[in-house]
Amino acid sequence: MKRSLFLLALAGTLSLTACGSGDKQDTPRPRNGEFTVGSYADNDNTAAESADAENNDSTAMDYKQSEPKLIDTKMLVYSCDMSIDVLDFDKSLDRIHELISSYNGFIESEVYSDGGSSSQWVYSDDEKWKSLSAVIRVPSASYDSFCSDIEDVGDLRRKNASVENLSTEYSDLKTTLAIYEAKEQRYLDLLESVKNESDAIQYENELTDIQIQIATLKTRMNTIENDVAYSYINLSVNEVRKYTDKPVVKKTDTFGQRLKNTASETWSSFLEFLEKLLFVVIRVLPYLLLFGIIAFIIVKLAKLISKLAEKYRAKHPKPVRPAPVYMQAPPMYPAPQQMPVQNRAPVQGPPPPPKEKAAPNVDKADKKDDKDA
Repeated sequence: MKRSLFLLALAGTLSLTACGSGDKQDTPRPRNGEFTVGSYADNDNTAAESADAENNDSTAMDYKQSEPKLIDTKMLVYSCDMSIDVLDFDKSLDRIHELISSYNGFIESEVYSDGGSSSQWVYSDDEKWKSLSAVIRVPSASYDSFCSDIEDVGDLRRKNASVENLSTEYSDLKTTLAIYEAKEQRYLDLLESVKNESDAIQYENELTDIQIQIATLKTRMNTIENDVAYSYINLSVNEVRKYTDKPVVKKTDTFGQRLKNTASETWSSFLEFLEKLLFVVIRVLPYLLLFGIIAFIIVKLAKLISKLAEKYRAKHPKPVRPAPVYMQAPPMYPAPQQMPVQNRAPVQGPPPPPKEKAAPNVDKADKKDDKDA
């Protein structure tokens, strides 16, 4: 009896194992790039279980920060803005050209000025100060050495250097170019096998757009490669009479020092104002003299013309015209004698003041006595 029960249990176990293996074999395996609904479900369940396991493990262990990646420095573009003052412009310019040739560089653009204005007037050499602005390209391997040698040509007044990293952009362009080139090859293969003319025209248009994009990407990549290979130096050269020292910062710790500095600066500003005023007067003086001479001539001419006019009027007087006789208009009101007498008494005014007696004329009596004597 026990042996029969054991055999039945073993047979049931084998049947269940066979059913499970049959189910697994019936499930289709996905090919590369294909997923079935069952596979998505299995993947989701597996992902959920792994996520729960990771969450449980993260609570048990500490977080570890990943190591930072190194920056790619293969595509670096160096540029520098420099301004220098020189005493002998021509000699310094020859030295700059020698340095460019020795470092196998070239001048990309250049602007030269002799210091004179754009008018046709000729200026003396003392009033002209030459200047040069140029964009110089030198190999990036010699960038630092070239900048150091340029600083020794004259007095360095300003320097601003910068570096631009184009590694990421170049990598993106390279990846995009590979995608477009693969797409281009597919369209070329389609054109070889297509037989319909309308499809061929459509493929050619698509192929043309792809080739334009490929040309644009290659142009940008070549520009980056050239900028990486040759660095930029924006150089400004100015001719000066003498080198200007750097300004010294004055200490103003006490009231006396501040007062002294203020008085000194005020006096210097006043002298500078007088100097400029003198130069303005010297420049304006010829014009003032010219205007004064013109005004003097105009006044003299006006006086002369007025005298000649008076002489002419004296020699040729104007004839006197008789005064016109006007008829008297009749009176608008009648004469007092003709006015009717009114039947009312005249209004009496205030009485006149009393007359004072005249004093005897003493002077006349004295004169009469003198005559009798």
